[in-house]
Amino acid sequence: MTNIAHTWEMHCHSTFSDGTLSPQAVYDLALERQLEHLALTDHDTAAGYRWLREQGTLSESLRLWPGAELSTVWMKRSVHVVGIGMDVFSDAWQAVESRYKHAREVRFERLMFVLRREGLTLDEAAIRALAAGGTLGRPHIARYLVDTGQARDSAQAFKRWLGTGKMGDVKQSWPPLEQAVADIVDNGGWAVLAHPHRYKLTWRKLEQLLDDFTDAGGQGVEVSCPALPPALRQRLVEHCCARDILIGGGSDFHQPEVPWARLGYYPQWPSLGPRLVDRLTATIASG
Repeated sequence: MTNIAHTWEMHCHSTFSDGTLSPQAVYDLALERQLEHLALTDHDTAAGYRWLREQGTLSESLRLWPGAELSTVWMKRSVHVVGIGMDVFSDAWQAVESRYKHAREVRFERLMFVLRREGLTLDEAAIRALAAGGTLGRPHIARYLVDTGQARDSAQAFKRWLGTGKMGDVKQSWPPLEQAVADIVDNGGWAVLAHPHRYKLTWRKLEQLLDDFTDAGGQGVEVSCPALPPALRQRLVEHCCARDILIGGGSDFHQPEVPWARLGYYPQWPSLGPRLVDRLTATIASG
């Protein structure tokens, strides 16, 4: 489906995880695109949101929402859950982020070991500098390999070393799906299953994931997101309507150079089903 301009962006990333723009640059781009609501959802951290609140330049015309995209595991598969609206300054949420930071550090050290064993030259300090204090991940290693001429581009780095099934596909001890949902909901947020088409599941398996997700307290599913096949979108809409699951969406923006994931651009909302944006709007009106 064609991506169109929206006034809400509920899934995007900055340099505090694997995006290429700073939180301020993401916010400024959202202003330029005339967005009215922006949820910054960096992987496993809301540090970019806190930075914007404490040090950024904000406008009354663009409301900033706290968010994060949490990594989790369901039936031995990596699954992501977007959280929006949490109290990310609380001690409870800071403890959640600390757990994820520790898990990522353990994974990073393992990645460095297996890739060096393969013969790659890796400067840990330089890779950490690319992360700029944000959450460490494979994209930072890929960027370093490109910068040092060991890979032609990030796509090659993932295809040869870092992608699924490759030596750099180091398994991570992410928390189970139920824990990630609880971490979001218990801190006052809305839990939304991210990009369901990327998990490469049969409809039967995906339906089981959706049921387990909502049984755990999850409230929404990304239905308006780039590259979601129309037939799957229709089944997801019908599923959401039948079970009163909120319909979410967003661009999953990471960098300006990617035309199919532009900030604020994603498929139009379906004509049926309860929408997350309406519930979020209602929270503004009520308080």
